[in-house]
Amino acid sequence: MNYTKPFRMKEFEVAHDQCAMRVNTDGCLLGALAASNTPAVGVQNVLDIGTGSGVIALQLAQRFPKAFVDGIEIHGPSAKQAMDNFRISPYHSRMVCYHQPIQEFEMNTYYDIIVSNPPYFEDGPTKSDQGIAAARHALTLDFKSLVMSVSGLLKPNGSFWAILPCDRKDRFLDAALDEGLFLSEVIHIRPKENREANRCIFGLSKIHSGEAHHKTITIYADDQSYTTEAKEILSPFYASL
Repeated sequence: MNYTKPFRMKEFEVAHDQCAMRVNTDGCLLGALAASNTPAVGVQNVLDIGTGSGVIALQLAQRFPKAFVDGIEIHGPSAKQAMDNFRISPYHSRMVCYHQPIQEFEMNTYYDIIVSNPPYFEDGPTKSDQGIAAARHALTLDFKSLVMSVSGLLKPNGSFWAILPCDRKDRFLDAALDEGLFLSEVIHIRPKENREANRCIFGLSKIHSGEAHHKTITIYADDQSYTTEAKEILSPFYASL
């Protein structure tokens, strides 16, 4: 595997050269936007399912300074690198990474916030590297298994956030509804102003609060620079924009 330099954030850095999936915009948007209306003071426990390099978990540790943040990762090299990234971060005393499948994860803890950038290609050919394949394809974690695990670990008033391609919405939300998780918020992510949204961040909870709130953000301007709104979202984390 080729060496990739650590991704430097304002408050921490993320080594990701051993990970199945590198640090990417999808994950960083989820880390910045999940539970954005939740008061930080009330958040005690956070879980990142499929933490990879740990970047999303680290963003949440930055955003929720009183919270204990757990990551769980099935891919061995990724789990080790996440552990190392947690250990050297300013938040190391309240972060742990567990190397195991979420289906076998048993804790006496229930979570205020659970996030996941889950596998999303449920069909089709896989890549030769099984770590990358498992990260991109639902080889070890389909939507049903994911939401079943979330439902069992989420506090009654907690929230679950996931980022997915928009065309996976119906399958994902059907699985969530079967487990008593209701859609409360959708953030539509457009790559450019003249393009349709191709990613969505979904916020779900155990409380059915009626019609979900929708909003749209655009990531890139025509010159491939970040839009003003994308800069506002990512500026608390990115060392340079």
